[in-house]
Order: sequence, then C-alpha cells, then structure tokens
Amino acid sequence: MVTASVAAPNAAPVAAPARGRIVVADELGYCWGVRRALDIITDAADTADPIAPIGDVIHNPQVVERLRARGVEGAASVEEAVGRGFGRVAITAHGMGPHLAKEAESARVALIDTTCPLVTKVQRLAQKLVRQGYFLVVYGDGYHPEVKSVIGWAGTSKALAAKKVADLPWTAKRGQAGEGQVAPPRKVAVVSQTTKNVDELMKFAHELQEMVVPEGGEFRLCNTICEPTSERQSALKRLVERDRVDLILAVGGMKSSNTARLAEVGRELGVEAHHIERPEDIEDAWLERVASIGLTAGASTPDDVIEAVVAALVAKGYAAPEGGVRPVDPEYVPAY
Repeated sequence: MVTASVAAPNAAPVAAPARGRIVVADELGYCWGVRRALDIITDAADTADPIAPIGDVIHNPQVVERLRARGVEGAASVEEAVGRGFGRVAITAHGMGPHLAKEAESARVALIDTTCPLVTKVQRLAQKLVRQGYFLVVYGDGYHPEVKSVIGWAGTSKALAAKKVADLPWTAKRGQAGEGQVAPPRKVAVVSQTTKNVDELMKFAHELQEMVVPEGGEFRLCNTICEPTSERQSALKRLVERDRVDLILAVGGMKSSNTARLAEVGRELGVEAHHIERPEDIEDAWLERVASIGLTAGASTPDDVIEAVVAALVAKGYAAPEGGVRPVDPEYVPAY
C-alpha cells in the first residue's frame, strides 16, 4: 500500500532556529468518517442546484467557508432550507434523528446522508438497548447534534443526556429512596458521544453504576467513543510522555468537541494547552520560554490548517517537524 505524506509547509528558510522545535502527534487531523462525509457532499456540490446541510457538515469553519463557495450552505431546518429555495438538504456527519427524513419527504426535497458510520452504530445500539428494556443515558453534551440524533433514534421518553451524575434525575441509590429522594430504574445503560474522553466516561459510569446495581439493579456500559477519538487522545499522551513538551496546541474549530477534549487531555497531563482555530489565535505570551511545542488536531481539522499553524510557528523561530505533518493513505478504510 502506497502512503503519501503531507509535506512540510513552504515557509521561508530559517537559519538555525533558536527558539525550539515543533513535535507533531502520531495521530491528528481528519479521520476517515470526516473524509467520507466531505467526499459525499463535495461530489454532490453544485452551485446550480445548491445543498443545505441541516447544521455544519463538520465542525470546522474553514471547511464550511469553502463548501459555501461550491453551493453548500447550512440551514437550521428543512423548513428554512425550503424557504430559502433549496431543493436538496443533507444530514451532517454528526447524524440526525429520524424526523429529518420525514420532513424532507414531506417537503419533497432530496436528502443526502453524510452521517459517520460510527455515529450510525451508536444510533442503532441505542435502539437495541431500549428494546431490551434499559433506560438510556447518553454521556455527552445534550445540545450536540450527535447526542440529539442518538436520543432521537432511541425513540423513547426513557432516554436523556448528561455529563455529570448530578445532572441526572436520580438522587439516591436503589433501595435507599425516601422522602424527597429518587432512585434510578432497575435497568440503566450508558452509551457515549463518540468524541468524549474515555477517562471521564469511566468516572461517570462508575458513579452511576454504584447507584443502579443495589437491590437487583442492572447496569450496562457501552463504550462508544470512536476509535479515531481514542487514537488522537492516546497519541497526545504518548507525545507528552516521550517528548516532554512545554506547550500543546490543539488545532480545530471552536465547535469541535474532540478538539476541545484534546486540549483538556493536555492540561490533565500537566502541560499548558490551548484550543486554537487558526494560526492568528496563537498568542506570543504563550511562547515565552517554550522550547518544545506539541501539536495535535481534531478529527475535523484539514491538513492545510495544521500546516498553516506549523508555518506560523516556523516564522516565530521554531524548527518544522521532520517529515511533514503526517502520512496520508487515500485508500484507507477502518476495520471498526
């Protein structure tokens, strides 16, 4: 299998960089699901027959701007898209509940589905767990389109999203409910938003399990954090352990959950870390007395945006990473 490499940025040569070096994580940037979604929407793009994704195709502003120039412009709803004259709508990579297909059919507009297959997997699992009698808890951000899509496909009032056990409606362990206290139901299952931190998920699940299992309770945890998210978090941990960097820059859209998690992982490892969207976001104060910068990027961050950040750091006196940003295999398809 031939593997291409994303070249280092064409920055002006800097003689003997004095400030330090840039170290790039082994795994960063676009994942397979994002590339797939962009391939689908790009192939369908047509300025003469524009498409309205319901939301952002992916959470990256640069990509959204580029797609807009090709006739792909987001709308908040099918109704809004129709009102603006769109004849085609799209489900974003984050997924959408079953209502969207029904709305598109009623409005007689074409529907393009770019949902990441790993999100579809969580949607189907949610349905299965509900059929098995579990109350479904989705560990994640209730406002996020992916979480909304999972709850939508669960198709039940016995499902909710939470990131803290304190946010759940239950205030006591099973068997301990008294006046003013509410115990969880006998069967509770947890799935996760695909872009969350596995350590935080495990902490949440452990606390909830302690509330559910007494008095014959049944608790099930399904770790649905996607492998690309876990790979990027693990690669960042390896980078910190191996290279002892002084600063971490996590590159990605401000709406990108998995990029935000990468910055959090860096801080948890004891390293100053910042979530940036563009090279212009880098503050000179961050670089004072910094000899080694660790660079990572979320799963929706294009390679050229990562390269632009590298170029900006090179211009500030840091040595570019050897071998460019990362290898890219255009024929790669994940096994999971």
